[in-house]
Amino acid sequence: MPIRFLSVLSLVLALLVAPALAQVPNKAAGDLDMAKQTLDAVDQRLARGDLNDAVLLQLRQQIDPVASQMNGVAADLTPRIAAVKDRLAQLGPKPDGKDGTTEAPAVTEERATQQKLFDDLDATQKRARVLAVQAGQVSDTIVSRRRALFAHDLFTRSSSLLSPGLWVAVAAEVPDDARRIVTLGENWVQAAYDGQSPARRTALGILLALIAALYYPAWRVAVRFRGRDPAAKPSRFVKAIWALRVMAVTAVVPTASVLAVGLLVTLFDLPTLLASIGSALTVAVIGVSVLIGLARGLFAPKSANWRLPPIDDGTAKNLYHLTITATVIVAVVHFVEVVNEFIGVGVPVAIATRGVGAVAVIVALALALRKSWLRRDEASQRGAASQRWATLLRTAGRVVGLTLLVSVLVGFVAFAAFLVEQLIAVAGTLELLYVLLILTAEGFGTLTKAQTPAAQALSAVLGVRQERIDQAAILLSGLVKVALYVVAVLLVLAPWRIESGDMVATVEAAFFGFSLGGATISISSLLVAVLLFVVAMTAKRAVQRWLETQYLPHTKLDTGLQNSLVTSLGYLGFVLALGLALAYLGLSFERLTLIAGGLSVGIGLGLQTVTNNFVSGLIILWERAVRVGDWVEVGAEQGYVRRINVRSTEIETFDRALVIMPNASLMSGVVKNWVRNDRVGRIKLSFTVPLSADPEEVRTALVSTAKAHDRVLAIPNPTVLFTALTEANMSFDLIAFVEDVESRARITSDLLYDIHAKLKAAGYANPPAAPTVSSPALDKLDAWLNQKLAGDPGEQRTAAE
Repeated sequence: MPIRFLSVLSLVLALLVAPALAQVPNKAAGDLDMAKQTLDAVDQRLARGDLNDAVLLQLRQQIDPVASQMNGVAADLTPRIAAVKDRLAQLGPKPDGKDGTTEAPAVTEERATQQKLFDDLDATQKRARVLAVQAGQVSDTIVSRRRALFAHDLFTRSSSLLSPGLWVAVAAEVPDDARRIVTLGENWVQAAYDGQSPARRTALGILLALIAALYYPAWRVAVRFRGRDPAAKPSRFVKAIWALRVMAVTAVVPTASVLAVGLLVTLFDLPTLLASIGSALTVAVIGVSVLIGLARGLFAPKSANWRLPPIDDGTAKNLYHLTITATVIVAVVHFVEVVNEFIGVGVPVAIATRGVGAVAVIVALALALRKSWLRRDEASQRGAASQRWATLLRTAGRVVGLTLLVSVLVGFVAFAAFLVEQLIAVAGTLELLYVLLILTAEGFGTLTKAQTPAAQALSAVLGVRQERIDQAAILLSGLVKVALYVVAVLLVLAPWRIESGDMVATVEAAFFGFSLGGATISISSLLVAVLLFVVAMTAKRAVQRWLETQYLPHTKLDTGLQNSLVTSLGYLGFVLALGLALAYLGLSFERLTLIAGGLSVGIGLGLQTVTNNFVSGLIILWERAVRVGDWVEVGAEQGYVRRINVRSTEIETFDRALVIMPNASLMSGVVKNWVRNDRVGRIKLSFTVPLSADPEEVRTALVSTAKAHDRVLAIPNPTVLFTALTEANMSFDLIAFVEDVESRARITSDLLYDIHAKLKAAGYANPPAAPTVSSPALDKLDAWLNQKLAGDPGEQRTAAE
């Protein structure tokens, strides 16, 4: 009856849930159709061969959401398909009717419904995966096209700067280009003037004049905020904080000024004819001010005590001045290129603009290298670290300068201009990364020093020990450093068309999972499974701790049995936690067996010893021949059993050493357990007395001494055995029993003290020495042999012959 009730209940629940699940394929089908249309439209546009980088980037931005959406659809359908599959398994296969068995029409109808639902969900999931793969393929095609276009533009050879024809063409075009620029400016000014009323023109002029008038006072205030005490000796953490402060203070006034002008253009609705030029000017001003501020804060050309890298004053000044010069040159060239593109200059002017910028940077770099070479003695006096830095920087500067010079002279002007821009960008990125890495290391380092106020305050607030704070600080520091390195690498590689978006497909494939043994394994499911495992293990340890500290101590079970129960519960809890995590992943033990079938032989051979120790540990726990707290003796080692683990047993010797004994050795070897049945111990003391002693008096003395000790058991009674009789001595053994075998050594010492006193008082304490035999003839023979052995060896040989 209960089985029939459960079957009916399951069928009713399935009927209630089926309509909701039936709507899932319909909704997903609409998303799939839209994704298919997007992919087809992008494919059609990619068939054209004249697409530029901007269009390709736009197509890439349309494709990336499609791949993410399709992977999400497939992932959402996975648990629904598994649920329908389980219901079909409960319904079982349709009977063939050969044996006369039939089933209810409702069951047949439900099986057909569930089968159709399964087929629809499965088809939808397969289609979503196909579209995700197609989106990835289209995205790869776009990436390849962009990189090929980038390489073509970058490495296209043009006229050399040494070519006279180039400068002749430039001289012919420059007057017309200058007139177009002037005309463009005049038109913009006229349009702005005509578009404003007299009052608005006056207000705009006043505001622009106010911005110009406030620039210098604001700059002076900012200079005072970035001032540093040259005589101070700050820590590296304070240096890093101050470097970021100098960067921010240096950039705030120019940045605020250009943003204020841009705000006025927007508020007064000025013509947007020159919007691209204005944006280029804004980017140039902000970029130059930030990089100059970063270089000033990092190199500290006038304050050696505030300098982060270990370089001399001359190298620091050279780097600072080179940063200013190269940054300004690159910004000016970039702004001029935007203007050239806006007015449509010819190819010769564009080549000349880039070439002149590259040559200007080469000259600045050469001057910096010359100054560095002239001050090489100053770097050597600062120490080995400063000398290494100076040598490294000079080598890098020579390589870059030579590459730029050859590129410009040969005709790869576009490559030289690109390399100059990347030189500034990479230098700024590395400078900022250097400061942030020091800030991270020193900032978290203050938390790992117990004497610092920050560490003490954090320990008091969180209520944890300093060791835990140290571990967390080191871990967080490592994670932050890895994140900084990843961001820096992406920023450096981005201009080379290696972008973070290129990694999305790989990350999504790992996140949404791969099929393994009929189950889908993904990073998200792995994280949840690990979380479930950790929660289950935490609950297991809590139960173990409750049993060990609260419940079991109040029972009559001995300590060994309590430990066996707690340890066995730990093994059972681990198996349950692992099973819960695997069940969430969709991996049953049966599937794991199938997956590991090919590796079973190798794993079995490699883990044979581990398995033997594990099984031996289980047998030890349940057989309880050896328990925690027992005094055991294994070979030459003896001591107390402190813990029985999965693989080994820990034995603490009397010398306070910890012996790790494999469980298999305990099972296969001979183990002497002094407390296996009870804790009663036996003491055996041997004594030798002279032959003149009275045996009865000796017996009485030994027995009375044993009975007088309060730790010696009365039952069995102490016993004295007459064990040996020689010509001069008699031997006796005292046998007694104690309640606790661990007290045997102490009781033995007490008995020996008392018995020695009694035997000494009776005159029996020192038995006579063993008799010696002497013979005058033997003494003469020994003297003659010694005399002969001390004589001439040759004489001895003659006598022998």
